[in-house]
Amino acid sequence: MLKSGNNETGKTAFLIYPGEYFATRGDVFISTIVGSCLAVCLFDVSEHIGGMVNFVVPGGKVTRDIHESEISRIGVLNMEYLIGEMVKLGSNRKHMVSKIFGAAFLSDESTSTHKLAEDNLEFVSKYFHAEKIRLVNSDLGGEFRRKLYFSPLDGKVWRKKLINNEEVSEFAILEEEYVRKEFRERDRKGSIFLFD
Repeated sequence: MLKSGNNETGKTAFLIYPGEYFATRGDVFISTIVGSCLAVCLFDVSEHIGGMVNFVVPGGKVTRDIHESEISRIGVLNMEYLIGEMVKLGSNRKHMVSKIFGAAFLSDESTSTHKLAEDNLEFVSKYFHAEKIRLVNSDLGGEFRRKLYFSPLDGKVWRKKLINNEEVSEFAILEEEYVRKEFRERDRKGSIFLFD
């Protein structure tokens, strides 16, 4: 993660990279760029706490119960890290709403991103349904990356489509490396247990 005070927003921005998450109740921005990965913005409408995670579910058909699928558990774990961080700040998951971005079908990456994007779209649909977290907005699919700025103070998200992948060469490389790593390590992850 990179903290920056010199950016186009005029506020402090926390730039998260693929595989990272961050939550705060501060008047800042959380920013990222997503291609085939997913960016999930969670906002507690009661406490005005927000957070963002940038992750990928590394392939495989998502089963009906996502908590029983070994591959889906990687996505569940990423979401639980973010939710846990928000709960530490005073949030209640019953007051959370979500906005989701990414899962693009990119043709410039070596991984089969069409299948990857489909699996990630299926995962988020089932995850938010199972966890009863209301989805208030989404911008998924397409053939372009997205640059996001999320305000955890009010839950607003600003999105810019990055046609021809301008401004993102570093992120494109980082995302591809992250996706490859998740595919290599997906079978080494342990079990997780969720508590009410």
